[in-house]
Amino acid sequence: MASFCDINYAIRPAKAVERKMMVEGFRRLELAWPLSTYRYIGMGSVYFADFQLFHQTLGLDDMISIEREDQYKPRFEFNRPFRCVKIKYGESSDVLAALSWEKRSLVWLDYDGKLEASVISDLQSIVQKVVSGSVVSVSVNVEPDRPPQEMKASIIDSWRLAEFGKRIGEVFLPTGLLGGQLRGKSFGSVCWQILNSAVIEQLVKRNGRPDVRSDTIFCKQVFHFRYSDGASMLTVGWLFYSHEDATRVERCAMNGSIFKDDDKALQIEAPKLTPKEIRHLNSRLPDGPPVEAETIAELCETTGITEGDINKYAAFYRYYPQYGEVVL
Repeated sequence: MASFCDINYAIRPAKAVERKMMVEGFRRLELAWPLSTYRYIGMGSVYFADFQLFHQTLGLDDMISIEREDQYKPRFEFNRPFRCVKIKYGESSDVLAALSWEKRSLVWLDYDGKLEASVISDLQSIVQKVVSGSVVSVSVNVEPDRPPQEMKASIIDSWRLAEFGKRIGEVFLPTGLLGGQLRGKSFGSVCWQILNSAVIEQLVKRNGRPDVRSDTIFCKQVFHFRYSDGASMLTVGWLFYSHEDATRVERCAMNGSIFKDDDKALQIEAPKLTPKEIRHLNSRLPDGPPVEAETIAELCETTGITEGDINKYAAFYRYYPQYGEVVL
């Protein structure tokens, strides 16, 4: 059964925050290249939440959604939000291989499953083809594998390493990786390392020679998000650019704030708040960061919201979604 049958991807608050931050990141590209010249490639599911947001806020009108479950084709076609959204059915590897890559692209391989060999292969195939000015992002589930309940504690780490190796392939396992690194938050760090290494190694192959030429392609990591709307998720994104376009990238100023260019992720934590609480907090923001202690004390007393949740909300309030029932 398709994951959209179990999860409404349109109303996950942390995911909604992530989408809006990506929009803010993509807008910076306008300082170097017109957004009207871009194509968006994603995995819309039946909700097409990212397609609706990116079309309405960025004006993108060349959009491709990759859908594997063609048995749900009538639902995908019915829910297609705009005529400019083209739906390509099949395995992502086949669809990506058949596309032309002459146009600057914003690609979001938004997988709901865990990191596996096919994900890495999809990423590598895109890195080989994208043109300068393109952004490629990947999202994967980084919830650690749960061992069988009856398994002895002494062999759990070995089991984790074996299972991970089977899923991604021995060739992609980092040298010296230990099973103990595949537990808790460190599992996401390992997945980030593998994805980032795959991009860098593929660029070396693409460029072919060590000398720098005008068409030599570089990459700059711009997104590194971690969040949980149930399962722990990781999103990593890179901007690809030629040596010739290096000054354009500098103009985009994709540094600081929502942008992360290293192994330290921006942790998105979206506390669950009522509409009245959101309105009241908004009336006192921005304040900081960090939010003044006096403001926090007052808000805690007035609303009963914990200091931790106030700080979490303050960090992302500009992107926080508001949901309500609407009769259409």
